[in-house]
This record gives sequence, C-alpha cells and structure tokens, in this order.
Amino acid sequence: MGNLSVERRREIESSFAKQGLMGAFQACLDKIGFGKMEISMPYSNSISQQHKFFHGGAVGALADTACGYAAISIIGNDEAALTAEYKINFLAPADGDRLIAVGSVLKPGRTLIVCQGEVFIEKEGKRKLCALMLMTMCVVKNLGHK
Repeated sequence: MGNLSVERRREIESSFAKQGLMGAFQACLDKIGFGKMEISMPYSNSISQQHKFFHGGAVGALADTACGYAAISIIGNDEAALTAEYKINFLAPADGDRLIAVGSVLKPGRTLIVCQGEVFIEKEGKRKLCALMLMTMCVVKNLGHK
C-alpha cells in the first residue's frame, strides 16, 4: 500500500474511530495506504442473517467504508468524500469467522472518485472472495466532521 504522512494516517484513524456503525460492528482499520484501505470485522449474531452468514447489509457497509477511506486518503485536507452511489455483487455466501474489505481507488478525480471494494470471507484461516463493489465518491468541501 502506498505511503501516507503520519499526520494523515492519524486523521484517518481518528475519523474511523468516530464511525458509530463500524464501532457497532467491532470493525478494525487493519491497513492504511494511499488510495487503499483494509477493514475487517469478526462474526457475531448481531450482524448475521437467518442462515448464520454475515448479513448482506453488513457486507455492503464494510465495503462502502473501505472504499470511502481509500478515497479520503487521496483528497485534500480541506475536502471530504461522500458516497454518491455503489453497486455490489455477492459472489459467495459470507459464511465464516471474519469479513475483510479492501477498498482501492480506481480513478481519482477532482469531483468524483471511482473505487472498487473487494470483500473476503475468512474461515479457518482461508480467504475467499465473497463480494465485489464498484462505487463513486463525491468530493466536497470539508464538512467539519474529520
């Protein structure tokens, strides 16, 4: 993953810590890079669906957040990035112990940033791709919520 300044890494870590949903998911910001982020969360019944897999909404939220922070890592200090749209394809049941989302910037832009989110399910130490997201982030002047 590309390099970020220590200050920018701290800003991203601080912002992530303020995410109520990620806190509820017990999610961790595992890898921070320029244009690329990795976030994971453990399985729990509170984020499962009726077959005891991770719920699709939790899968989407994790991918959205990983892509969002990948975009945030490349914008200016006076800017914020908000999700404009996303599409997610579920490729396999999210049946495992841990979910890992890797968000990557595909196309940086001044107003729009296109990102890809790959979501892996980890079971017994093995990873399997279970979802793929394509999303667009909109760059706006900082909202004062770093």
